[in-house]
Amino acid sequence: MDIQYKSALPFVLLVFNAVLGSLFFGYSISYLNSASNFYPIYYLIIDYDVSTQNLLKALVGAIFTLSAGAGAMLSGNLLQKFSIRKSFMITDLIGIIGVLLEIISNIYWFYLARILIGFCVGLNSSLIPLYIKEFSPNRLSGSLGALNQLTINIGILIGLISAFFYKSNVDEQSNDNIFRLFLEIPLIFCVIRTLLLIFVFKNEPPSYYVQQNQLSQAQQIVEKYYLREKVDQVLDKIKSVIESKRLQKETYKDLFMNYSQRKRLLIGCGLQVLQQFSGINAIMFFSKIIFSSILNNDETKINWANVTVGLINITFSLLAISLLQKFGRRTLLLYGTITCTIFLAIAFGFSFSQDPNTTIEILIVLAIFGYLGAFQLSLGPVAWIYDADILSEKGMSLAVLCNWISCTFIAFAFVILDIDHNKERLSIVFGVFTGCCVLGVFFIFKFVQETKDRTSSAINIFFSLTKVKEEGLLG
Repeated sequence: MDIQYKSALPFVLLVFNAVLGSLFFGYSISYLNSASNFYPIYYLIIDYDVSTQNLLKALVGAIFTLSAGAGAMLSGNLLQKFSIRKSFMITDLIGIIGVLLEIISNIYWFYLARILIGFCVGLNSSLIPLYIKEFSPNRLSGSLGALNQLTINIGILIGLISAFFYKSNVDEQSNDNIFRLFLEIPLIFCVIRTLLLIFVFKNEPPSYYVQQNQLSQAQQIVEKYYLREKVDQVLDKIKSVIESKRLQKETYKDLFMNYSQRKRLLIGCGLQVLQQFSGINAIMFFSKIIFSSILNNDETKINWANVTVGLINITFSLLAISLLQKFGRRTLLLYGTITCTIFLAIAFGFSFSQDPNTTIEILIVLAIFGYLGAFQLSLGPVAWIYDADILSEKGMSLAVLCNWISCTFIAFAFVILDIDHNKERLSIVFGVFTGCCVLGVFFIFKFVQETKDRTSSAINIFFSLTKVKEEGLLG
């Protein structure tokens, strides 16, 4: 394949800085999981009766995910007023304010903090894939896109490791101090990214300068990263994509009225819904509760199972970077989802056992681990990369909104099921996720087409031709 860039390293460094927001993302969805026995004490939730406690804890998750959906939806509006680099800085400022408010030991300030943190996470979940797409050459887009999921998983692991620092046999103040310390960690991610954007990564993607008619600046950026003889070719491609977008300047209404856009939106949103209804964030948010039900509340086993979740996520995310270079998006999505289905079906089958058998416990836990590995090779990174391939900025915002609405439903329903006190309901959870994955396999087989190594223009043409073929068959 024709290589146009000087070195992959500058692109990797740009992306590493951007995905500090993914660390914030991952950490924000896991550290309360580790502190599930302690944050209700810190925020005085335990002062209420059990049913009210469950409702308040469900709201913690629902508020976070709904505000994340709002952030994802409004990311397009933010980009209309600010460059993507400035949008990152605004996102980090919102995150910093949210984290500082979260330190206050009050349920109402806690809810406001989770709204702001969720909004920050939603913005990051939409802006980061677009930023990676804007800067990355086609040859590197898959691997660099997988770094987004990898760093989300590193953030998750950091949050899960925090469980080892809480002790059930010490005074309440000691755990409060530990919890407060872990609340402050996301400040590091926000502050470092903003400082690096100000002092090191000072440039916008070249497409931004072309849109602003600052062609000399765009050329300087392209010359910095690409081979001299390829500069004009890269600039022409950027101009072509921007001109195509200008001629097809879209509103949200256009996404539904235009056949090509509507079909892509259906596929993009479908993949995001499937990602959530495969069960991933039920495990990320509530793995401690799930493992408590399976492992009979053995705290040591639970914590190690939790950390293993994080390690599996990272290990298979690294493997995904290599596989994305070798295999197509559709191939990974299809066979990865089939594998997820198999492991969830195993967990579903063994979860009916009422006999506290160590072998059964191990098999269910291993099935969960197998599911996580398959997810990180398929629906985890590839759904985001595929959506960035086929969707516009507004389309991406809607797809990410679907992801967060689905996540909200899963999180709220899981808490209301109260598996802590109704272990038999865990089989229902595994059954639903298995069924959703089965449907997902058929969805991917029927609708998802390969986009690996295709330019944006080629993808646009492909989906337009699809309509012609379908009309020909009907006519």
